[in-house]
Amino acid sequence: MKAIQSRLRGGGRIWLGYGFAMGAALSYGASQTVGKHVTTEYAPPLVGTAFALLFGLAYVSVMFHRHIPTDIRTSSRKGFLWFGLSGIASASGVTFLYFALSKAPVVVVSPVVAINPLITLTLAHLLLQRLERITKRTILGTLLVVLGVVIITLSRSTS
Repeated sequence: MKAIQSRLRGGGRIWLGYGFAMGAALSYGASQTVGKHVTTEYAPPLVGTAFALLFGLAYVSVMFHRHIPTDIRTSSRKGFLWFGLSGIASASGVTFLYFALSKAPVVVVSPVVAINPLITLTLAHLLLQRLERITKRTILGTLLVVLGVVIITLSRSTS
């Protein structure tokens, strides 16, 4: 990964970031569809959550096993606190997602889950002021996402 980043300078790094974001969107979209199938056909939400996180850990371990010892040695203790909080938030998100998918259609759950940029924007403003710049354009884009969720949710509930 560092080899790719070192070859990209300036604007090239942002495109790499966009590419990874698209990969995340594809992965999360697929996981919601699979999660709906799992929670309605095979297992209760907590079992689905446990296996999803277990397989996720296995995947990440296999993909990045060479980097783990170095990353652990070079990370600060304060960083581990933030990693822990992030892990708890991610695990909670997957758990809530699987419970939602077991009770509601994926075409409703997925757009509601998509309001997470609103939460991200708020938390970035509160916690990452030194790292992230929030512009009016960013706020407008986030509000448009939330408006889209409201429209989809309302149209689904009236049909």
